[in-house]
Amino acid sequence: MLAAASAHLSSRGQPDTLTAHFEYPARTSPGPAIVVVEDVKLGRSQLSTLHLTLWQGGLRSEAPWITPSVSRRVILAHTTHANLSTFGGFSLPTGYGSSPAAALPDPFPDFDALKANGKDDGWEESRLPPISQALHSLRNWHFYLPRSGPLTPGVLDMWIRAASEERIAQAMLPYIVDSFPFTMHAYLAAPELRELLMGPSRDRESGSSAGDETSTAEDRDEEGQAEARASLWFPTVVMNLEVKAALPEEGAEWLNIRVTSKQIKDGRFDLEVLVRDADGEIIALSHHVALVLSIERNTTKTDPSTKASL
Repeated sequence: MLAAASAHLSSRGQPDTLTAHFEYPARTSPGPAIVVVEDVKLGRSQLSTLHLTLWQGGLRSEAPWITPSVSRRVILAHTTHANLSTFGGFSLPTGYGSSPAAALPDPFPDFDALKANGKDDGWEESRLPPISQALHSLRNWHFYLPRSGPLTPGVLDMWIRAASEERIAQAMLPYIVDSFPFTMHAYLAAPELRELLMGPSRDRESGSSAGDETSTAEDRDEEGQAEARASLWFPTVVMNLEVKAALPEEGAEWLNIRVTSKQIKDGRFDLEVLVRDADGEIIALSHHVALVLSIERNTTKTDPSTKASL
């Protein structure tokens, strides 16, 4: 959708997304889609505002492109665009920049070791269990999480790179801020609940220090926890994105992500996402409202003749 917006505004010299507000009134499905771009306000200098609608089902090859009684509006977006390479104005360092929260998580990773071995002394790749076959999008990224567990209670710190080995481009930021490892919920949970969600920690290279019977029991517990997690779907209801800086034209191989949640309650939760590059510069901020539902709500086939909803 943002690529369509960028193409629409390229002649005005405003190819970059500054802010985006997404709503998801219906479930998307693999296949063709039409993006309708509406001008809200076209700025002469710095900013232009658009409204975007992504349609699926009953699509036509010519205007009006959709069939009103069949096509579904599955994503709505309200976006602001600019040229980040020329955008300028007043700047002032904030107190946040000198606070501990602004520092990249310690230890800094050995990227070569992570690529070669999936781990280094401080970080380890998050592996998907076999039961997670339905979660296709998680296989598009390599997530590297702290080996010792959360570095700060209730905070998910991770490094991410594309599974395809391609560099992360600016246009991929909306996907980045809505992509999370399989065990995200266990990192966001209160510390006293983490063992319940993840099981007792152990040396995974040597098996178990308490013998084969304990190891088998722990494996069984992990399988049960993986099954419980795989039964859940976390659909995003609303997502806001603010782009703070442009990535290099050639893209970035690695990005650091920090995710926090203030409350997970009654099947609803919030997420705050901070995206930084390997030098610690803030690239993007994002805020989400999401639901906790049964995965069956995401695997049943969508009837194109009906207006789907969460």
